[in-house]
Amino acid sequence: MKKVVIIFLLVSSISLFSQNKKDEKIIIPGISVNFGYQIPGGDLSTRFGNNFNVGGTFWLKLKDNFTFGLDAYYIFGKELKEEAYTTMDGIKTSDGNITDKFGHNSNIEMSERGYYIGLKAGKLFPITKGNSNTGILATVGGGFLEHHILIENDGNRTPQILDDYKKGYDKLVNGFALQEFIGFLYMGKNRLTNFIVGFEFTQGFTKSRRKFDFQLEKYDDKDRLDLYFGIRVGWLIPFRQRQVADYYYN
Repeated sequence: MKKVVIIFLLVSSISLFSQNKKDEKIIIPGISVNFGYQIPGGDLSTRFGNNFNVGGTFWLKLKDNFTFGLDAYYIFGKELKEEAYTTMDGIKTSDGNITDKFGHNSNIEMSERGYYIGLKAGKLFPITKGNSNTGILATVGGGFLEHHILIENDGNRTPQILDDYKKGYDKLVNGFALQEFIGFLYMGKNRLTNFIVGFEFTQGFTKSRRKFDFQLEKYDDKDRLDLYFGIRVGWLIPFRQRQVADYYYN
């Protein structure tokens, strides 16, 4: 009788161990800290060069591996193209400088600034049997895109580009944008080994939001198509009490 009980316990333990090794798709909410590098295209490429962006995402992965998220990130870059460099040609002297109120050459710095906020939805396609929460992630989304030329006037000593005058040179535009992403999502055994990496494509349908453009000497009513091609990486922080590997079939 004792042998029968021992054999029964061993078989039960092996059976339970085997079941616990099965993987399960689970609901995972969380946030991610993202970093991107982008190459401009379309109308954007005549104004700015390559840029960086940083931001975050509130995201949710459901049991059926559909995902939803809210993105927000800040765009910045130092590389300007001809359209940006020549925006203040009308107030430059014959030697290409701008004079401040003391008669000295102004120390003016220009760079790219902007931001994007949007919603997205997608699907995760697992590529391994051992982890149904890891695989290829594809998403599409839409939101609001804005960018402009940041004009920094050292000491605010140049009245030609102060206050409302600056708005005539900063090329502020914004509008609706579409965004697509495809990449790899990895969910590890703890909260520190979760990441995402992939390619991102943004199409911004923007227009100037300034009443007057000093470079054009009129209101800029052009419809723009601003394109960003980039790579995005992110560190994911899930909001869950247990590790992904702790969720099994029983």
